[in-house]
Amino acid sequence: MRKMIRGLTYDTETADEIATGSHGHEMSDAWWRLYRTPSGVFFEVAADHDGVVTEFSPLTDLQARRFLEVNANSLVERYFGPLPEAVRSLFSRRAIIAAIDVLEIGLTQAEISSLFTEFGPEIYDELTNNGSAKSRMVELKRYIDRNPLRQVDDGILENVLVERAIRFLPALEPEHPWSSPPASRPEFDRLRRALSQDGFFVTAGELRRELPADVGLPNAEAELMRLLDRHGLSTAKGHLDQAFKNHAAGNWASANSQIRSFIESLFDDLAVKMDSAAAAKKPGHERRTHLSNVSPPLFDRSLNEWDDHSKGFINGLMARLHPHGSHPGLSDEEDSTFRLHIVLLTARFFLTRYDRTTT
Repeated sequence: MRKMIRGLTYDTETADEIATGSHGHEMSDAWWRLYRTPSGVFFEVAADHDGVVTEFSPLTDLQARRFLEVNANSLVERYFGPLPEAVRSLFSRRAIIAAIDVLEIGLTQAEISSLFTEFGPEIYDELTNNGSAKSRMVELKRYIDRNPLRQVDDGILENVLVERAIRFLPALEPEHPWSSPPASRPEFDRLRRALSQDGFFVTAGELRRELPADVGLPNAEAELMRLLDRHGLSTAKGHLDQAFKNHAAGNWASANSQIRSFIESLFDDLAVKMDSAAAAKKPGHERRTHLSNVSPPLFDRSLNEWDDHSKGFINGLMARLHPHGSHPGLSDEEDSTFRLHIVLLTARFFLTRYDRTTT
């Protein structure tokens, strides 16, 4: 079978047949086959339910790879080499959304079109080339939600968007000792704070980690939210949501209050879930002590996680979160971010331990 398409010849007699797919139904003779020419160009031939050839189409390498992923997955790496292992995005959804808002400010319509085109046809074919910059960026946000971990030439699309957006963030310090700090915008501040929540900061136009890479704060947050939902810990989850919102808005004292309320509520509720007798105990210290005495304990005394003389890890953590009694004093971004990070990781650790006891 031989066909000329846009001045080029595609011949099944001289090409290699790579893979075939079908409905696998006795009532249908439809099939589709992938071929590769001697020079390495892919094309597809397809037949309808009567077995009559109705399609003869050249394919890009990307389209051919997708064909194999669906119809002959074991052949993908034979023809396209080793593919990268799936990894999660470095950033939370709120950081990605904030990054897109910054790109909306920094890019012209023509530059937005260029950006979408750079990401490849899989993306620009789904995104409109008209409308306002805001409407196009709203489409991009929706695309990200529909297509998590979409790979582009420079890596995962979510990561690339954040890396592009930070180029538009102005320096926080004045250029000269005698000049004023550069003016900021709410969109810039939201992105900086979202990155801070994820464990990153921007300096000299470069992204830097506040914590080691293996901490994985966005992953920890996602897993924590899943476990909170799974175990019906809605009060604790509500406090955590408020902590993130206040931190993102720069309300440090309010964020600190919600951070402590979250961890207190989490431990109080877990004490009752692990032993109904804990409901008769006072919330706070008494229930946390109970969590070190139940069997199996949530707080392991042998690991110095709890101590009756306030020398354990949890004892120290609670003291660090509330150093000014019932009226937390003024705080700054660095202190509030530290509290958020350490509580996020601690809560995920102990909630995962609790989750294992219920399965």
